[in-house]
Amino acid sequence: MASVNLSGLSARAKNRGATMAGHHRRVAATAVAGALAVVGIAVSGGVASSPPPTAAATTVGGVQSLYAQDLVARINAERAARNSGGVTVPQLGVDGGLQAYAQGWSGHLAATGTVADPPLPPCTGPGGSAPSAAQVCIFAANSGNTGNGYWPGDGSDGMNGTYMASAPHRQNEVGAAYTSVGVGVTCSGGRAWTVEVFGYAWGQVPSANARQASQNAAQGQPVPASPIVAGAPTGDPVYCPGQTVGSNGATTPTGGQYPYPFAVTAVPGEPNVPPPVVGLASTADSNGYWLARADGSISAHGDAGNYGSMAGTPLTQPIAHIVATADGKGYWLVAGDGGIFAFGDAGFYGSMGGRHLNAPVVGIAPTRSGHGYWLVASDGGVFAFGDAMFQGSMGGSPLNAPVVGITPDNGSGGYWMVASDGGVFSFGAPFYGSTGSLRLAQPVNGLAATRDGKGYWFVASDGGIFSFGDAGFRGGTGGTQINAPVVGMAADGATGGYWLVASDGGIFAFGAPFFGAG
Repeated sequence: MASVNLSGLSARAKNRGATMAGHHRRVAATAVAGALAVVGIAVSGGVASSPPPTAAATTVGGVQSLYAQDLVARINAERAARNSGGVTVPQLGVDGGLQAYAQGWSGHLAATGTVADPPLPPCTGPGGSAPSAAQVCIFAANSGNTGNGYWPGDGSDGMNGTYMASAPHRQNEVGAAYTSVGVGVTCSGGRAWTVEVFGYAWGQVPSANARQASQNAAQGQPVPASPIVAGAPTGDPVYCPGQTVGSNGATTPTGGQYPYPFAVTAVPGEPNVPPPVVGLASTADSNGYWLARADGSISAHGDAGNYGSMAGTPLTQPIAHIVATADGKGYWLVAGDGGIFAFGDAGFYGSMGGRHLNAPVVGIAPTRSGHGYWLVASDGGVFAFGDAMFQGSMGGSPLNAPVVGITPDNGSGGYWMVASDGGVFSFGAPFYGSTGSLRLAQPVNGLAATRDGKGYWFVASDGGIFSFGDAGFRGGTGGTQINAPVVGMAADGATGGYWLVASDGGIFAFGAPFFGAG
């Protein structure tokens, strides 16, 4: 259950002038016990508005906005599942005043490090006068925060799942009385501090009470937990910076929306964020390149031909990497389960798809002939197919950090692997150095070899470049503010330069021509 790692939960609501507070693990909320009375209720002071447009998760503010949008989508999905049998459970619209109130209180929770019920002041007009019929008032609130080291469950999926697992919080989310919501999210310390406030216009009190009474009679009070349609794992959850986003313990330095590595039920209304770019491969003449996204879609640039993709096809696990054939007339995609997808003149020589793996596959390296390839998993395990000769692996050996990539040595027929701490493991290939003993500002995410096999580069998520052997340093983005983490690199065999690619499709060319971003 995702709630085991959530650090606070609290609920509050107004019921005939009395406040009932309930606590479940480490979250706070205020829940309704019956029909709502027209007395001292918290004020939003806002005007009803449409949900904010999807924001790009390039800043902490953008991540917080995405997270809030995803919580709204999940709440409305739970409400839609209960809108039946003669019971009307309206979809919630985001109210500007409620949104500001919730965001302010979530910031307060993050600053104090304590989950606590938001106060529910009286709903009044200017100067304490009676509210207008259109005045949107806050009648209930949930608040809480997540952990940062548990997956799945510490993203927006687990946050909402835990609210739904607690009766008072669930009653607030699915209560038929409410028509408006505001969700505040503050990312701090690798956690998400969340506040949800619920209400409706003052003039809607009679109809709101009638809806709530109808729901209580038909569905019970509180509304039963079943069904849970938007908990963990469902949809594409949003995470704050520093939270764990995969089964291999990988954390996101920037936060954002990350899909599960397996098929899940979609959540209607979620932010529409393109799947992240996971890799880059260059053409044989270095006059073009391909970018691959986690959903298997491909974008071609320069003289790179489009030979097909997995876009629109259900995947057991997301695509992890892309490599091109020697003549640049095809490419292979590898998924996290070791599934191989070959396009153009790339041959299929076998895969690990459908087999048990101790760790997810993170990279692929073709042989010099192109009639085989090696796969590497995050535990350093290597799988050889076609004419690829097994030269050794780190599978079963203790690692200081997970392996994140593999590249072939076309001179020796061996290969190099790199771990996220910059440690390099050479098998059938010469060792030119590593940063395994150094403390890095950001984890390493990609690896590329020089054309003659006498050197290699690897790149960190901030775009910092480390070069060894005859690999020349042409520049990097280390120490520079970038919008998304760098996830891979490819060498330009013609110039000795290289390209870096970020998860948002941004391309950084150093000593290599620029052919466009994805």
